[in-house]
Amino acid sequence: MSNKRSLLSVLLLVIAGIASLTMTAFGLFAGAWGGFGDGSNWLDTILHSLFWVLPSMSVLAFGAYFLSKRVGLVCSWAISIGTAFTIFIVNLQSCLAGRCTTTNPVIIALGVFVLPHIWILLGASVSLYIATVVSNKQTGAS
Repeated sequence: MSNKRSLLSVLLLVIAGIASLTMTAFGLFAGAWGGFGDGSNWLDTILHSLFWVLPSMSVLAFGAYFLSKRVGLVCSWAISIGTAFTIFIVNLQSCLAGRCTTTNPVIIALGVFVLPHIWILLGASVSLYIATVVSNKQTGAS
């Protein structure tokens, strides 16, 4: 039973690592293609920067997990939630500017989950969390 848990924990860490590397690459490419701080005003510049900076830090959060599980988990979840919030604000600005097909605020909020990189970030966060739970159960059982 102990080997299954450790194997599961390692598998989840591998999944989280691949997801973190993928999101770091996405963030760097988004910054390179979109211009590392373009925007028409200060709010657009901040939102545009957060759109690529937060995913780029994903691999740092994954590395921090090995130094301190708590810090790595907090950073991973902060990146996921921060990215979702950034996308929500960008979607809201688009809708307020008239480039939106719906007026329902719930649909606008759920539009965050249409983008695949949110799912990848959430996958990394959930994988790290479950790996921690499995690891803690293994340590507590020994």
